[in-house]
Amino acid sequence: MQHIQQSPAASPRAQQRTLRAAWLALLGFFVLFLALCVWAAYSGWRYYIGATINQSATLIVRGNPEWISWRPQDRTVFQGVRSEAQQLAVGDAVRIARSADYGQAATIRLFDESTLDLWAGADVTLDTMQTSRWTQSEEVIEVVQSDGYVRYDLRADQPYQQVAYRVRAGAAQITLDPGGSYSVELRPAERRVQLLGAASTSPQIVDIAVRSGSARISGSDGRAVQLVAGQRLEVDPAGLPGLAIPARWELVRDGDFSRFSATEYNNTTRPDLPMLPRSDSWRVTSDGADGVANGYFLLAEICRPPEPSIACAPAEQRNAAWFYRIGNQTASFLTGIEQNLGRDGTGVDISEYRSLEFSVWSQILNQSLDGTGERGTECPVMIRFVGRRSSPADPEHERVVCIYTLYDTARQPVSYPGVQYHRADLGAWYKFTVDLRDEPWFPDYRYLQSIQIYASGHDYDVRVTEVSLIGTQ
Repeated sequence: MQHIQQSPAASPRAQQRTLRAAWLALLGFFVLFLALCVWAAYSGWRYYIGATINQSATLIVRGNPEWISWRPQDRTVFQGVRSEAQQLAVGDAVRIARSADYGQAATIRLFDESTLDLWAGADVTLDTMQTSRWTQSEEVIEVVQSDGYVRYDLRADQPYQQVAYRVRAGAAQITLDPGGSYSVELRPAERRVQLLGAASTSPQIVDIAVRSGSARISGSDGRAVQLVAGQRLEVDPAGLPGLAIPARWELVRDGDFSRFSATEYNNTTRPDLPMLPRSDSWRVTSDGADGVANGYFLLAEICRPPEPSIACAPAEQRNAAWFYRIGNQTASFLTGIEQNLGRDGTGVDISEYRSLEFSVWSQILNQSLDGTGERGTECPVMIRFVGRRSSPADPEHERVVCIYTLYDTARQPVSYPGVQYHRADLGAWYKFTVDLRDEPWFPDYRYLQSIQIYASGHDYDVRVTEVSLIGTQ
């Protein structure tokens, strides 16, 4: 057998290759070690700055605890709350009964001293309440509002570098700036929707308003709208935001008498015939002694006040409620209209409105009694407001206005206690305006139940139009 001997030069070359491979392996392991160290340091740094901790909130009961129910995050059933302050955790929900008194029923005070004030019917879930665990880099608050009216007052001087307040309400995604004051209301749409193969449902409209600060509202179409102080908008049931408009709410329905015919308004006097088509805004009212000739409620076509003519372009034409009684009557009779405020006709909570501006145009074409009658309550235009101070159990309080003409300007008309008097010229349009938050109206009241406008006297021919009650927060 032959043996092949390596050349003397081959052995050093093999040793060099082995040594080079060893150094390369050692260098590779060192680079990998450095990479692992960098990765570990980076991961630790990311964990340090990104680690969050769940915070808590406090539920403060403002009224009867029986109105308020609470659902812990790990439960499906709502339960009662204590009368004293109660801690809330992430995932907890709070619901206010619709039968609660007017005004704030409860307050949720967040860990950062921001507050959520809840009115009757409100339903909220504290979905997220997180802050950075070891730094002051981030705070995130997310609330899911399912129903009712909630006011958000957010703290301004936060210690965190990035602060996010978000509200999911219906189909709307709302981002609120810190330091602002906002209101969000979910209410049923006026029209019901019939889904194919399902029962009809009442979708919700989301109404967002900004008192101070700014808000960004995103809809289902991806479009976002920015709101600033003094603005509001509505998001429809499909999740489409409307236009930003001044933060004012019209509390009177059908103030221009355009929704129904005169017959449909008058059908409200026939509760014995519920099948008749009728108005769901104004109800025709009357009052007088048996055997006394009635007055009539009609609709009149007019030009937009204060134009006295009845000949104008179609765009300027309006409807007016017309109270009419003739025949040289000698006994008093009341003819008018009344509206129970609120979407369901049970009144409206006015506790959030700092201003309540009521206005109406009236025109007295005939008034057989001079001035205000023998008792100071027989006026061709009378306006009666009914409110309650703070609770449904409180007694009704009324405020009454008399608008009249005076033929004999040398004498003083009769006045009645509690009635305010305003004189108008015969045949001319007269605009009556008042802020019901002023004294002696309803400065601190939480509830307004109804508005009644009527003519009282013997013979009269009166028209009223553009009835309005504007609430401003």
